[in-house]
Amino acid sequence: MLTLAFADGQARADLRGCEGNLWLDDRGGICARAFSREDLHQIDCPGVGVFAFSARSREVRVWPEPDIERETVVDAFSRVLQPVILQALGWVALHASAVVGPAGVLAFCGRSGSGKSTLAFALHQEGWRQLADDGLVLRLDRDHVMACPLPFKPRLRPGSRTYFARVRNNLTAASDRQLTEVPLAAVFLLRQDAALTTPCISLVPKVRAFSQLLPHAHCFDTKDPKHTRRFIHDHLSLSARVPVYTLDYCPEFRNLLQLMRALIAAGRGAAVSSELQPSAMLA
Repeated sequence: MLTLAFADGQARADLRGCEGNLWLDDRGGICARAFSREDLHQIDCPGVGVFAFSARSREVRVWPEPDIERETVVDAFSRVLQPVILQALGWVALHASAVVGPAGVLAFCGRSGSGKSTLAFALHQEGWRQLADDGLVLRLDRDHVMACPLPFKPRLRPGSRTYFARVRNNLTAASDRQLTEVPLAAVFLLRQDAALTTPCISLVPKVRAFSQLLPHAHCFDTKDPKHTRRFIHDHLSLSARVPVYTLDYCPEFRNLLQLMRALIAAGRGAAVSSELQPSAMLA
């Protein structure tokens, strides 16, 4: 959807007096700042570079930090920044992995380390097409919520990499440029519980779905009233149109097959349907 162009010298049109958002990493350190003035926007990523874009173009220009490897810049753009930039340009972006099943796209949201990437990669090994690993971009049309495929590379934590070491289809780029937009069928909010013996999929009531989705949403500018109004409107529409479920499970690899069976059943319509009761235990 977007192209990345490397620029020389210093970033032009410095917008540092117009900060719109601030992102922190898991340790509380600043990992990025967003700036806007009229239709000019920048994201400053310490240690990576300054990314500039505008609604008038699909090209993103980057002024890399000195001595940083080009591959590192491209990875940061593709994996983290592109969904945020697309959100600023009118799409909806979630911090989520996703797979394509018979009923459409299943998205998995959760905190860092909740198993999003592991679960999507495991389902990919079972024949499901993996659509996203860390960032899912959505388009709201009149009748549907469509998931928009972007190039990505699966990223697994060390324990998951070891578990999947035997898999021939290893951690190479898993994007499929031939894949068109696919309707979003459901969103699952992952919650780990070591005491569980059986995965539990529970439908989130519509009145609570919006607030439970927000922590997993990307918002470029939280200080611009026009931007925040659109952001709230889009996520209210998303939570009203697409069922949202909590997925509580035991985070042990020995339970992964059982968890995948539960989600495969959900993806085939056994759980994701209008007849689903507010809570369902899937063996």
